[in-house]
Amino acid sequence: MTAMPPRAGLDDLLDQLAADLAPVTPLDDRPAQLRLALLLAAAMALVVAGLGLRPDLMAAQPGPMFLLRCGTLALLALVCVAAVLAQAHPGVGRSGHGWQAAAAMAALFPLAAVVQGLADPQHARAMMAMASGWQCLRTSLAIAAACAVPMVLHLRRGAPVAPERAGLLVGLAAGSLGALAYNLHCPFNSVVYVGLWYGLAVAGAALAGRLVVPRLIRW
Repeated sequence: MTAMPPRAGLDDLLDQLAADLAPVTPLDDRPAQLRLALLLAAAMALVVAGLGLRPDLMAAQPGPMFLLRCGTLALLALVCVAAVLAQAHPGVGRSGHGWQAAAAMAALFPLAAVVQGLADPQHARAMMAMASGWQCLRTSLAIAAACAVPMVLHLRRGAPVAPERAGLLVGLAAGSLGALAYNLHCPFNSVVYVGLWYGLAVAGAALAGRLVVPRLIRW
């Protein structure tokens, strides 16, 4: 049986360990938030400059579908970004389930698209065949990839204890921001179009985040 060290020796050991400690500056979320906001603003400006603004926005009369789509994507993005930033600050008792409620609410669009598509298959096929849908998907995912960068860098500086969840949240947040930026141009108001192409953009970004981001943030 190993003998316990003398009290004086133990105190000396603790003093030596304490002398090696250095204060750690708490991780500040504000730089990541600022970079993300600037990226989103730049993406929106590029969408408007390169593709043009929706006709109803040019007339300063935004339609109901645009407002619903914009509000849903903005809410999902805000909740998921907050959850991503929280992942960099692990702690006992942290609650992080708000993003699930926001995602469930956003899923109403794809669900409504399925119901409407079953009721009107011809309209659904027309929406699926539209070349503008692929433009929506490509543009949204490209912006999402850019928006994911500051979140990934922030997580690498932190200490995420659930990399898979963090990756999923990064994808959801980035996909929502990408779709939100493209939303300024998209002139279509069909619930089938919104549920299909915007749903694919957000879901595709979430899947990519879940598969790729955990490899980049493990510590």
